[in-house]
Amino acid sequence: MLLMKVTKEWKNLLPWKRANDSVLRQHEILHLKQRLETYDIQFPNLAYRPSDVETQTLMEISKTVAQNNELLNQLSSEKELAVEQSLAHRVGTTLQILQDHLTFIVTMAHIFSGPYPCLRAYISHTI
Repeated sequence: MLLMKVTKEWKNLLPWKRANDSVLRQHEILHLKQRLETYDIQFPNLAYRPSDVETQTLMEISKTVAQNNELLNQLSSEKELAVEQSLAHRVGTTLQILQDHLTFIVTMAHIFSGPYPCLRAYISHTI
C-alpha cells in the first residue's frame, strides 16, 4: 500500500521535473550561446555533424581541452597555430582535423567544462 502511494506521488512529480529540466536546459543554452559569442561562434555554424568516427575523436579532443582551461582559452581566443599543433600532438590527431572542427571542439569543451549538466546529459545520451 505504501509503495503504491509513493509511486503515485512520484508520478505526480514527474511532469514538474520535466518542466524544471526544460527550463534549466533553456537557461544553459542561453548561457552557452552568450559564452560562445565571445569566441565569435554562432549556433547556426554548429549545424554540421561529423561522422560517427570523427565524433568520437572530436569528443575525446574536446574532453582533453575541457580539462585544461588555459589550453581552451588559448585555442578558442588566440587560435594560434602553435597551440593547435601542441594539442594535435597531445591528443594524437592531425592538425587538419583540429582546424576543420575548431568550432565544434571549442563548443564541446565549453559544455564539458562549464555549468551545463543538462546539456552534458543530453550529449551523453545522443552519442
